[in-house]
Amino acid sequence: MTQHRWDDDDRLLEDLAAAVRATEPLAQTIAEHAEGALSWRTIDDDLLLASLTFDSSMASAAEVRAESNADRVLVFTSTPLSVELEVVRSEVFGQILPPSAAQIRVETADGTTVDIDVDESGFFELPTPPAGAMRLRCDTATGRVVTDWVQL
Repeated sequence: MTQHRWDDDDRLLEDLAAAVRATEPLAQTIAEHAEGALSWRTIDDDLLLASLTFDSSMASAAEVRAESNADRVLVFTSTPLSVELEVVRSEVFGQILPPSAAQIRVETADGTTVDIDVDESGFFELPTPPAGAMRLRCDTATGRVVTDWVQL
């Protein structure tokens, strides 16, 4: 049995300080997780979800215009803005509506990100589309929006 040195207040405080120092890495981890959890409480105030409302690969032939050159069209909708993507062969073009200059971050499932500038007409071009799932995080003067995950 371990004999405690707690018959003296100074020794008790030394033992308590040693115990706290031993748990510092754990305490730091707990604090980081708590901060992350609390940051989610205002997520709706800061960021809106743009849901996939149209995907031409899921549409019937009657719903898709015959003259369209796009291999695939995707529309993500939210208030106050929408994001439209056209996939033509291995190129992806898009537009933010209502049109405005913006910054887009392409996020992939493996954690890779690419930042893209959007011109004042709302047009942008993505670099080579990622192989897996991706989403777009759009920052405009109108608002901040993140799209659903989608695989092109």
